[in-house]
Amino acid sequence: MTSQDADKEKKDLVITQVALGGFNADVSAEELTEFLEREVGTIWRCRLKRSWTPPDSYPDFSVADISVIEQRNDYQKVVPHAFVHFALPDLAQEAYEMAGRDELIHNGCPLTVDLGMETYYKVVRRRNTDPYRFTNVNANIGTLVSPDKFLVSWKSPERGVDFLVDPFDGTCRIMFSRDTVFSFQDATRKAVLKCDFKVEFSVGDIRNVKFYNQRASLVMLLDLRSSPLIFYRTADDDIHVSVPFNLLDDEDPWIRTTDFTGAGAIGHCHFYKISFSPRFGLAVDKAKAYFKGQGVSIVLSNKQLSVDYEPGYDEPNANPFFSVPEKRGISFEVLFLVNCLVHKGIISRHRLSEEFYSLLEKQLPDVNIAALQHIYSYKNPIFDTCRGLRTVQEWLLKKPMLVKTNQLSEYNVEVRRLLITPTKAYCLPPEVELSNRVLRKYRNIADRFIRVTFMDEGKQLLNSSALNCNIAPILKKMSAMPSLSRTTIFRRVKRIVQNGLTLCGRHYSFLAFSSNQLRGRSAWFFAEDKRITAESIRTWMGKFNNKNVAKCAARMGQCFSSTYATVCVPFSEVNFKLPDIERNGYNFSDGIGTISPDLAVEVVSKLQLTGEQPSAFQIRYAGCKGMVVCWPNLGDKFKLSLRPSMNKFESRHNILEVVAWTRFQPGFLNREIITLLSSLGVSDDAFMKLQELMVFKLDEMLKNADTAFEVLTTSCCDLESTAAIMLSAGFDPQFEPHLKSMLSCIRSGQLKSLLTKSRIFVPQSRWLLGCLDELAILEHGQCFIQVSDPSLLGCFAKHGAKFSQEEPNLQIITGTVVFAKNPCLHPGDVRILEAVDVPGLHHLVDCLVFPQKGGRPHPNEASGSDLDGDIYFVAWGSDLIPPGKKSAPPMDYTPAPPKESPRPVRIP
Repeated sequence: MTSQDADKEKKDLVITQVALGGFNADVSAEELTEFLEREVGTIWRCRLKRSWTPPDSYPDFSVADISVIEQRNDYQKVVPHAFVHFALPDLAQEAYEMAGRDELIHNGCPLTVDLGMETYYKVVRRRNTDPYRFTNVNANIGTLVSPDKFLVSWKSPERGVDFLVDPFDGTCRIMFSRDTVFSFQDATRKAVLKCDFKVEFSVGDIRNVKFYNQRASLVMLLDLRSSPLIFYRTADDDIHVSVPFNLLDDEDPWIRTTDFTGAGAIGHCHFYKISFSPRFGLAVDKAKAYFKGQGVSIVLSNKQLSVDYEPGYDEPNANPFFSVPEKRGISFEVLFLVNCLVHKGIISRHRLSEEFYSLLEKQLPDVNIAALQHIYSYKNPIFDTCRGLRTVQEWLLKKPMLVKTNQLSEYNVEVRRLLITPTKAYCLPPEVELSNRVLRKYRNIADRFIRVTFMDEGKQLLNSSALNCNIAPILKKMSAMPSLSRTTIFRRVKRIVQNGLTLCGRHYSFLAFSSNQLRGRSAWFFAEDKRITAESIRTWMGKFNNKNVAKCAARMGQCFSSTYATVCVPFSEVNFKLPDIERNGYNFSDGIGTISPDLAVEVVSKLQLTGEQPSAFQIRYAGCKGMVVCWPNLGDKFKLSLRPSMNKFESRHNILEVVAWTRFQPGFLNREIITLLSSLGVSDDAFMKLQELMVFKLDEMLKNADTAFEVLTTSCCDLESTAAIMLSAGFDPQFEPHLKSMLSCIRSGQLKSLLTKSRIFVPQSRWLLGCLDELAILEHGQCFIQVSDPSLLGCFAKHGAKFSQEEPNLQIITGTVVFAKNPCLHPGDVRILEAVDVPGLHHLVDCLVFPQKGGRPHPNEASGSDLDGDIYFVAWGSDLIPPGKKSAPPMDYTPAPPKESPRPVRIP
């Protein structure tokens, strides 16, 4: 074994911590420590707990005066348990094995032991990395309303507050204890428990730190980019410690929670003022050096920080989103942008004076919108808001070309967004996006729609650990307590979805969400008026009679897919009964239909597409979704033929909407496909050669115009980019700075994808939409592929007409091909087929044509996909074909029977 292997094995050792239970309730931590040291060996720390969050309860921070609470003690108590740190890993293992043999018995009670899961590397690093600890500090949360004036929104308890700057994990923490009210689900019982609270934020979230020398204390003022994470766990623990150095925290789970301050200070304040004794001067110097090393801006002020309390200090806040109230004479669009500035911290809500609103009233809305959007780009706060707004307004009036006129194409719409975190809300300026069926219908009131996204602090993904109260594993073994209960963050999300939210004088109600939005924790909300409500919009969308909640939500979300509205197709010209091809319990034609050549021409004309006409379109029509393929001379009068498998719900909408169409799309590997191909025998050299070639060309493109043009036209989908047009006109990146900067961005993007996702360009590959052989020519195990080379029409259209008259360069692929669909996790998800040349299919370009013959559909074999718009990675003629040229047995993707409610799904 090499020294590196030995070091790795050492790092992977399970260390000293165990969780322990089964002892009597009257046992102390010191008594338990003495027993374990006598039976097993030396102990560094023992932390004994007799409390836990009561089942079916949550911390209720709305109760300001605990003394008036009628406390109840009739809830299920937690069994006593302890977290023990042994001096050696062998001792922890020995205690675990002794308990397994019932040899660890205390006062007649056999003990239960559960091993911790930390590593040797972490425990050694914790011992060698001391936090910079400031004890008995005074912590205030508030707002900086001038360079040296601080308004307090919340102040910490007078005693027992610690502030830590910890290089071990790169965080800062405010730690304190306080009595906390817990309300139960029945809303009648309440309990009061002492809890430890932890307010934690990353050093990387600190914008700057300002140090003041006050008369009797030192002050550290931290400006945060985002709100911190808030944790709690029950306190009053019995702790026995025998060593002076730092240990890893116990495995007693910290539980995420929402803003505990009465005024909602954590949600609307960015500044944290920490005051401490001058005797911590050495720790301050170390903290300064650490902050500097982490890139945090340090400011040493020789002035005194003026401190005052904000209006309504410590009063319950009735506005959970800190929305600027509606103002007469100011449009919703302008008021929404003011909220954006307040939420970002550019403008303090205490500086929104009548003079500020008067400046907005006197100016045109377009000028105000442009001015506020410009101010939103600022990185630092504006203390004199009136002067700042007036300056930008006057600058825009001198440059009217910078004032945006509200002209959008028929396909686009401005979408406003609201990000909601556990403690805060962020209004985001409107963004232009591709529209959808609902927003097109209600285009005149599109500003009443808002997309709400639930995220964690720092705009990170909101995961299950923030929504669920995790219980220590030892308690799951020993007691009948529920293993999962919800946090106050879950209650916050649920309350908003159920009750809606109020913003800028409008009340928004939950409307629906699409499948993609669900993955992004987003949903559409609508501000109802007297005529149009969320329920009336859902009624217009169609009839959703599903008794399965997930399917009903997906069907509603179908109306919110981003689409291009093309032509109106009357129902009389649509065949809704094109038979599905079913065999052996499988649907070979799941999600695919046909479109006539004449209608396809109309669609292409409406989309204003240049170049070769697409062979297939991914569409939405009425309540149908899927693919339609252009088939000439099918012998019927219908312009559109749809199968029953495409029909998801009943709708009278008759505009053909297009999501995507077949076109040139270069092929890239990713980490999943590489892993599976490697498991099937493809050599590592094959991937390395492709990666080296890709990196070489990305480096060369900054020096050689021909290589740059090759990269843009073979591995980039946007063939009409400014960079490609400039290269085609003869510009050289070595002498044209703007062109070189664009190429550098493209290079950086591809290198980042290569680094983070192993996204390797494969010249002999494509991403192709899946289609069906309607003529039933292809046999099982065969496919038809005809690909196009990149069209250079967009690049050369302005340089000469003859380029537009050339025939497209098409290539029919024959021989063994490999294909897969993301996500792919099973070796059988990578399929190997034989590509053949079929004259009857020559009109199909840039799509993967599957047979309708065989015992099981090839799309279903690949990750359980279908033909409703799934896109496949296809490679041919390269070293990526597995050596055996045979597919592994596919996985069975037969879904479980759906769970149905006894009645149709309703939205309350």
